Amino acid sequence: MLKHIMVVSAVSVLTACAPEAMPDEVPAEPGASEQALGAVVLPPGARVHGRPISAWAKEWYRWHFRVPADRSPMLRLEEDCGQDQDGPVFFVPTYDLDTTYQRTCRVPRNRPVLVPLWVIINDYPCPDPSFEPAPGQTLEDFLRQGALDFNDGTQDLVVTVDGKRVDTRRHRHTSGLFTFDADPSLVGRIPDPCLIGGEQRGVTDGWWLMLQLSPGEHVVRVQALAPFGVPVDYTYTLRVGH
Repeated sequence: MLKHIMVVSAVSVLTACAPEAMPDEVPAEPGASEQALGAVVLPPGARVHGRPISAWAKEWYRWHFRVPADRSPMLRLEEDCGQDQDGPVFFVPTYDLDTTYQRTCRVPRNRPVLVPLWVIINDYPCPDPSFEPAPGQTLEDFLRQGALDFNDGTQDLVVTVDGKRVDTRRHRHTSGLFTFDADPSLVGRIPDPCLIGGEQRGVTDGWWLMLQLSPGEHVVRVQALAPFGVPVDYTYTLRVGH
């Protein structure tokens, strides 16, 4: 099972609706304004432009797989984080080739920001013919259970926003089954042996933060021990325009 899951933000050993409430109308998580001056952590149940965070996680992955390898911020730390982004939520890109890195992103003002902390996707189909649901098991349940089982091995996840610690226990999100269309140039470049360079299905699980940031510089740091025993330590410096 493990060899089929793509780990984002790590070296892999396996693999709009109409707005219901604008982000600044969503109440902040209790104590969020005290956690990080100028940075509000939206509650895990927040609906941003009418959609839950798990739905934005799906859109993050669709974007993640859509950008060609030669300009993908997932493969190039120096690449513009906003590559091919024009949606209402700004997606912070991971760097898929290491578990320790620092990244700086220019973020548009007044746009909610989705930050992946430790996230994975379990995708299908895969070249391995044994990678199939059990008799009577749905594909969604098969992929979800594999993602959950793998990610349950994540240890000591510590996240700070502008130096203030965030309780990540409430910020784990698991999606339903969704489709994505990967650019063929990513095959063999992104550490996902199931990637075929076309339409596939998947389930994502992991820890995400949806932030509302004031103009200026903000820093998100993520530390953990990955399920496969490798230390995780990366820093996102987010520079929000005035």
